[in-house]
Amino acid sequence: MLIMDGRSAPGRRSWNLRIGLTSRCNIRCKYCLPAGPQGVITQASFEELVEVLRAAYEVGIRRVHYTGGEPTVRRDFLDILRAAKDIGFAQQIVTTNGYRLHRFIDEAAEAGLTRAIISLDTLDAQQNAFITRAGFFNDTVQSITRAVEVLPTLTKISCVTMRSTLDELPKFVEFAQDLNSRGHDGKLAIKLNQFFPSNPAQLSDEGEDYWKKEFVEEGVILEALAKAGELKPIPRSTVEGDNPSYNYYQIGDTGVMVAVLAMFSWDYPCGGCKKLRISPQGLATICISQKNPPVLWGMSYEEKLATITHLTDYRDGDQFDVDFPDRRHYRPQLGELRFDKVVGPKKEIVHFREIMTRDQMLAQQAADE
Repeated sequence: MLIMDGRSAPGRRSWNLRIGLTSRCNIRCKYCLPAGPQGVITQASFEELVEVLRAAYEVGIRRVHYTGGEPTVRRDFLDILRAAKDIGFAQQIVTTNGYRLHRFIDEAAEAGLTRAIISLDTLDAQQNAFITRAGFFNDTVQSITRAVEVLPTLTKISCVTMRSTLDELPKFVEFAQDLNSRGHDGKLAIKLNQFFPSNPAQLSDEGEDYWKKEFVEEGVILEALAKAGELKPIPRSTVEGDNPSYNYYQIGDTGVMVAVLAMFSWDYPCGGCKKLRISPQGLATICISQKNPPVLWGMSYEEKLATITHLTDYRDGDQFDVDFPDRRHYRPQLGELRFDKVVGPKKEIVHFREIMTRDQMLAQQAADE
């Protein structure tokens, strides 16, 4: 393993390495994956992943975030954590559905895991089963609780906000407040993600209709959240594990922090992040707008290092802003960076603002209410 003295490492401390460990997922959420077989599963070998970790560390990156698919379905997940810890990564984060995490979170923490972001869209078990097409609500809640108990950082619930679950937002705040009051070193925050079209499920007519029915504008989300308490903006610089695309609030006197992401309402602005994204297929990108990204899988270590060095140097240079002056956090081919060839009917993908205008959506929402 290559272990570098942090004092001599190049300046990439603000960067985040984000690796999709696998395209496989053990659930089929209605808004993410179509029902039925997922198709070809793509994931890198353990050796390929370690080489990417080494190369990213060599250019100065100290934070790695594991996504998927569902990263914890890999049998070598703990081995990957241990390898990154041995290399020297100071922060290791996982985004997970929580089905398996609680079973080995103590081992994961010992192996180097420092933060968990756990997906949960509803606190109603029956509604959760409808959304996920699976029945492990209690596992997810247990993973959230254990993460707060074990990890001395900010555990986050990642919640897709939908019309049918809006009235639960105060309950999420109460849930977080209760956990935070138990005296653990770790705390719980909430991330509210506006339901916007970004996955293969919306390629079908059924998925498109589901999105139209469940979509809510930012103002509606904030109004529902405010029923839990006054929304007090929080300076981004004070947030542990800050994501530059979110707006942060403290809810009244609860002490609970809630982050809100409303990409569709904001027309997908660039957040100015410094993320090196590696998809399960090995595509290496430093911008959602990037075309024809290089594929790292199959490269030698030297080639991986040269590619990562070039991409990060380019992103840090002045030419990046010249080449991408109007960049947006939007990619028209839904799910391409995670799922490669997306599943579902082959039809023209359009920006959903062409399907229903904002005024039409607000009128439809008013009619529904």
